[in-house]
Amino acid sequence: MLSRFLSLFNGGMRAYKVQDVRREIRIGITAKNFNELLEKGCEKLELDPEEVTVVIEDDGTLVNDDAFFKKLPTQTVFVFLRQGQSWRGAGALIHDALSKLSCATRRTEIAEQIRHFLEDENAPEKIHIISQYLELLETDVEAEERYEDEDWFDGLNKRYKSKSEVMRHNAQTRIRSYYGTAKEQVEKECDSATRETLFDILDAMNDELRKKDFHASYFDRRAGPKERLCDKKGWFKCEGPFDKASCEKFHTINPYASKGYRQLFGLWNLDHIIEKSREVIPGLIEAAKRAPKGKEVDWHFIYSLLFTKKNLKLVQIACHKKAARGTDNIKFKDFYKS
Repeated sequence: MLSRFLSLFNGGMRAYKVQDVRREIRIGITAKNFNELLEKGCEKLELDPEEVTVVIEDDGTLVNDDAFFKKLPTQTVFVFLRQGQSWRGAGALIHDALSKLSCATRRTEIAEQIRHFLEDENAPEKIHIISQYLELLETDVEAEERYEDEDWFDGLNKRYKSKSEVMRHNAQTRIRSYYGTAKEQVEKECDSATRETLFDILDAMNDELRKKDFHASYFDRRAGPKERLCDKKGWFKCEGPFDKASCEKFHTINPYASKGYRQLFGLWNLDHIIEKSREVIPGLIEAAKRAPKGKEVDWHFIYSLLFTKKNLKLVQIACHKKAARGTDNIKFKDFYKS
């Protein structure tokens, strides 16, 4: 309303912006009607008015008459298209970026297009969303060795020579912590006979963990598809809260992309569906204490609940529920060998 009021003092002139389809040229002009916009825009962009189609940058809407033109606000950006050219709106720029993230030859070009777009954008929410894609475009997801992406290793021990090596250690650390939790709870058992049985079980599980390299493959993008939790490029998808089949927010992350994403990955949890500290380990201790004659505790079953994907879900911190869960997910008889 204010811009229309001010235009009365300008002979009806209002300010707009015109650009070519490649966003290489963007120029501010004033016009009081559509024909004047077309004429001035073509002059600035060196185009033939007879061969030009005018669309709105934001959504690609065609503009070809004065009535519609005058309903548009000042500073609207118009894209001037030659014959054979098309424009699907600013959103197409992001779609193009996402669909070509793996195309190394175009990454710089696309990043520059997005940066140019953001310079003229005044919507903070849109800037926040699009800037995330820009940040990803400017990372080196493909780089694996230290000499290829030294910044990724900033703050890490010099002994690490590859990203996968770091990520393997990350997975091992988490699995070792689960073993440590089990050992701490077992050591609190007062009955010496029960404690001896439990330590035998812990030793058996520790031997198996060593054979499996403490499941380092979970975070290793170079591991086999059945062993890793990511794809071959290092993308991880949140599997959702313990009581959901999937993540409703579609959280994703690639810690191989940059130092920042590597650090953010620390906020992702390997969550136990059936809780280790309140159900699995207490159940193990009780099973060892009350084992019927002739029954032996099945450590393979305990191992699967503590350390394998059978009972583990990778979740973004927002999907990590800390609320108490039910304690009837496993039956007492399940702890024994059949």
